[in-house]
Amino acid sequence: MNTTTFIYTIFLFFGLFCIGGAVVLFTQFKNDKQTYVTSWIIGLVLLGLATFLVSLKGIIPRFVYYDLGNTLSISSYVYTYYSSQHLLGRNFSFRRIGIEALLAAIAMFGLLNFLENTSNISLQPLIVAILATGFNLITGIAIYKFYKLRQVPFSLALSISFFITAFIWFIRFISISILDVGFAYDGGVINILTFIALMVFGITRFMFFVALVTSLEWGKKEDLITENYLMKIQLANQNTIKTEKQFLETLNSLAKARDGETGNHIIRTQHYVKLLAQRLQSSGTYLEQISNEYIEALFSSAPLHDIGKIGIPDSILLKKGPLTDEEWSIMKTHAFIGESVMDSAKMDIGAGSKVVEIAIKIAGGHHEKWDGSGYPRGLSGQVIPLEARIMALADMYDALVTERPYKKAWTHEKAMAEIISKRGNHFDPAVVDAFIAEQEAFKEVASNFRDD
Repeated sequence: MNTTTFIYTIFLFFGLFCIGGAVVLFTQFKNDKQTYVTSWIIGLVLLGLATFLVSLKGIIPRFVYYDLGNTLSISSYVYTYYSSQHLLGRNFSFRRIGIEALLAAIAMFGLLNFLENTSNISLQPLIVAILATGFNLITGIAIYKFYKLRQVPFSLALSISFFITAFIWFIRFISISILDVGFAYDGGVINILTFIALMVFGITRFMFFVALVTSLEWGKKEDLITENYLMKIQLANQNTIKTEKQFLETLNSLAKARDGETGNHIIRTQHYVKLLAQRLQSSGTYLEQISNEYIEALFSSAPLHDIGKIGIPDSILLKKGPLTDEEWSIMKTHAFIGESVMDSAKMDIGAGSKVVEIAIKIAGGHHEKWDGSGYPRGLSGQVIPLEARIMALADMYDALVTERPYKKAWTHEKAMAEIISKRGNHFDPAVVDAFIAEQEAFKEVASNFRDD
């Protein structure tokens, strides 16, 4: 195998690697809508196509394998550069990136054709080398700034790989100028060494980027864990709060401010759970659990059912529109977080607090369903704490009959039909029966404490 054939084999391998790498990135981070990942994937695809076209010399026309190939390379550099800018927190629309990539491609294609038509074809590889040097250098600088800003693992290594790539392209520019080995088909040891080095650092760059994105994703999860831990410490150090009432009022205010729910939502759900518990008691259902003391404790603990949302990032909790699968997975953690927060409150107040004991069960279980399809544990039937089963119905009724930014308020009749339809799958049948018996009282509470 002569040196020229070896070089084009390198091109073919690297082109296929880039396409495969793009597929891996898309598959691994398909639920991550971060723009820097998508931009990198597009850049990889364009670079892979470019390198693959160059490897087809002798099979396709020159303007396709060389001019179009290098044009696609310039477009890939644009997408990779903007990927680094998104890491820095700068937002650009894909439309803008696409337009700039297209303009860069048109300019590159026109320049290469101009040089060819004016018998300055030997300048083509010089232009390619100097542009590649520039793009790799400015992208490396942007990622280094990201490293200085965030100190994220692998970001420094990624920036260094760009700097080394820029250096290799600059060495290639010098060698082209002095030794006249600008085109791959010129062959030679120098071309082999530079193209092998570019391939190796192209693969290294990809590996560091995957590691960087993975570390960022783990960082998000670790931040949630850290926030939860810090909340526990903060709650444990509330030495100035001397009574259970003061402590619970503080938590209640925190939950209300964090979740954005109105005070009337709190009042309504308190009355709904009390109505349901009293009806269950009067009908002789669950008497081993329901007492007058239990009902009062349930009334006091109801406002804390969504206390766990204090641990959910604003970008998810306050998002306008539907959540992604990953965002929804994070949102679901509020049940465990709320349970943990209230468990910490029990340590501060004391294990004898009936209100806190009930609040722990409500926070951790009010999204469980009677048929076992709920979260976070997938509990079913009477394994779900009674207080959580009661809160689940009260919370859904209030959500249905109250206007929200994403929906109009339902009528009582429509909401009632919806809840009845979920008897025995979502809700405890006995709690639904209590709701039916108390429906007029529910309507009165909704009317008396409606949002202005």
